[in-house]
Amino acid sequence: SLQAESYGGITPVLGNWPSWVLGLFTNIASPTFWFLAGVSMSLYAGGKLRKGATNGEITRFFLIRAAVLAVLDLTIAWLAWHGGTPYTHVLLSIGISIAIVALLRLLPTVVVAVVGLLWLLAYQLALPGLVAQFNEAVTYWQALLVYFSYTTFPATEFSILGWGSLIALGCAFGTQVRKPWLRSPVNWLYVGLALFALWAALRVWGGFGDLWHYSSDLPIYYWIIMNKTPPSLSFLAFNLGIAAWVYALMLANQRWLEVRPFAWLVTMGQVALFAFVVHLVIYGLLGRLVIMMPIGMPGVVKAAGVWLLGLAILIPLCTWYRAYRRAHPNTLLRYL
Repeated sequence: SLQAESYGGITPVLGNWPSWVLGLFTNIASPTFWFLAGVSMSLYAGGKLRKGATNGEITRFFLIRAAVLAVLDLTIAWLAWHGGTPYTHVLLSIGISIAIVALLRLLPTVVVAVVGLLWLLAYQLALPGLVAQFNEAVTYWQALLVYFSYTTFPATEFSILGWGSLIALGCAFGTQVRKPWLRSPVNWLYVGLALFALWAALRVWGGFGDLWHYSSDLPIYYWIIMNKTPPSLSFLAFNLGIAAWVYALMLANQRWLEVRPFAWLVTMGQVALFAFVVHLVIYGLLGRLVIMMPIGMPGVVKAAGVWLLGLAILIPLCTWYRAYRRAHPNTLLRYL
């Protein structure tokens, strides 16, 4: 297991150190993916407005995209998921959140930012009470809206109110991302530092925003293990802090993005939703193959091998899809 996070405020049992260290890297993906989904909304809307589209047309696009994501989650993603129960993964929650923010974005940017921040803080305030209530019993709709569940039919991990604020904040940020201050690598180092300071303060305080608290009777490395689901503010701050420093590195070395392997990351980022859906299928199939073919090697080595093999399949598919979508801009595929 690559677990490096807590669920429902329960102390996790970690594997060996290579497993949980690798798990820390995988944890960066979730908050970054949600935040960038909001950024992409603003960038898309800005580009369309410059070409003469109306806000009504743009909103309709986002609502159709939200519906397409929901359908994909209830079909392809559901079938591809390798788990013990039918599963609504992240796409349904992202789709519903996009639909909400598609309407919210029509307000002034500062209002969108304030709503996103209040949404985030209100959820963090409610989180201890949600845990006390829903760790005992939770329905699917409660899990989808505010919590999570692996025992409902279907299971669901990413709640709309728990994660959707990141899309609202990303949408507000996306309107400002091209400003000179936000193009400075040094400034992004400061942003990352501020996020890490917030994370450290929350961990030391061990109250608001830090659902699973560190205990001195645990190994010291548990200090960097936070609650992912439902998302605690400490988890979000830590992982977005890492993302901010990675972004600073990329801004300082933009030529890297023109050469492999970084150019591959750009390609996948340009078709992120397609990449996500396809990666569920690829890694679901590869996971089944690994189970069927006993391989005598450490689990973390198998995980790394499967990851690399999956990328070898995923990258060419993303490259093909990007070219196809550009050549056929008016098909249903434009919603991915």
